[in-house]
Amino acid sequence: MAASARGHRRAPKRSRRSPLRAVALFVISTALVVGSGVAFGYATHHLGKHQVTDDASVVAPPTGPLSDATDDPSATTNSAPGGKPSVPASPRPSLPKATGPGKVTELKVASSDDDWPSRPVFVYRPAVPANVVLPVVYLLHGVPGEPDRIMDAVKAVLDKAFTSGGEQPFIVAAPTGEGTAHNDTEWADAVDGKDMVETYMIKDVIPAVEGKTPRPAGMRAIVGFSMGGYGAANLTLRHPDLFDQFASMAGYFRVDDPDGMFGSDSKIEAANTPDDMVQKAAGKRVLLLEDQQDPDPLIQGEASEFAKRLDDCNCGVDLSWHLEPGGHTYDFVTDSFPKVITFLNQGFTAPAGTTPSAAG
Repeated sequence: MAASARGHRRAPKRSRRSPLRAVALFVISTALVVGSGVAFGYATHHLGKHQVTDDASVVAPPTGPLSDATDDPSATTNSAPGGKPSVPASPRPSLPKATGPGKVTELKVASSDDDWPSRPVFVYRPAVPANVVLPVVYLLHGVPGEPDRIMDAVKAVLDKAFTSGGEQPFIVAAPTGEGTAHNDTEWADAVDGKDMVETYMIKDVIPAVEGKTPRPAGMRAIVGFSMGGYGAANLTLRHPDLFDQFASMAGYFRVDDPDGMFGSDSKIEAANTPDDMVQKAAGKRVLLLEDQQDPDPLIQGEASEFAKRLDDCNCGVDLSWHLEPGGHTYDFVTDSFPKVITFLNQGFTAPAGTTPSAAG
C-alpha cells in the first residue's frame, strides 16, 4: 500500500458526543502523562441460524487437533485455540537472532461460517530455525485497508529489528477484516449474522496460524491501526484468556455509529465498548499510540479517555500512552512500529519448562 494511503477514520456522525466533550478530550490528550464473549454475540449456531447473545461466555472456543501453519503455511484448520496452557508462564528465554529478512506467506483460511468465503492471512516468519516456537502477533488493518498493505508497512521494520536491532523475533499474522455486507466490520460479529469477523478471528484464524503449537496468552498479542486498534482492544477485553497484551495505533474505543454492526440494542453496543470494559483489562499490558497531526481530535481524545479509564480502574494494567508525530496514514504505522516491537518483547513470556528449541 502506498505510504500515504489512509486507514479508517470515524465517520463525521458524532451523535453521542457533544462538541464540548470533544474539546475536553483533546485538551486531556495533550496533558495526560504516560501511565506506567459476545454481547453482540459470540455467534452460535442455533437450528442453522446465527443466534446473537449478550453473554460472551455462552460459547467457549472448542478444542481440537491443530496443524502447525506457522511451520507449514499450506495447512489450515477450523479448530479453535485450546485456551490457557496447563503450566504457568515464565520469563521468555533468549531466542536466536534472525539471520536475514523474514518470509511472508499467504494463507487461505477457511471460515467455519458457510456464508463467508476463505480469506487471505499474511504470515511473517523471521529467519530463525523452523523448530523455534515463537510468540505470535495478530496485526489488524483499518478500513479501507487490506492485510497485505499493513504487512507491507511493517515488514522492513521487523527485518531490521530482528536482524540488527537487538529485538527478539516473533511471528506476525495479518488477517482480513473486510466485510461482505458491512463496510466497517470493527473486527466484530454483526448482529445480523452477515459478517462474523470476531468468530472468524477466534475460531478460524488463530488455530490456522498457530497450528499444532497453540500459544498461551503470554506468547500471543494483538495490534491494530485505526479500526484495527479498536479491534485489538475489543477482542482482548472480550477474550482476556487469549491475549496478555495489545497495542492500538490511532485507534478508538467506542463506536460512534454502531447500527451497522451492532444494531440498536444498547446491551450489544455496551458489550463492544472498550471504554466500558476496562475492568477486563486487569493484569494486561496496553500500548496506546496516537498521531499528533490527525485532523480529527476525537482520535486523540478517544485514546486519552481510554487511558484515563484504564488508569482509574486500579486493576493492575501496565499502560503506556504516547502522542507520536505523523498523520492518520500507514507512514504512521511504519514509524510507530519499533515502539510496538519493543513493548511487546518486554511482555512476552513462555510456558514454564520450555526452551527456544522446543518444537510443538
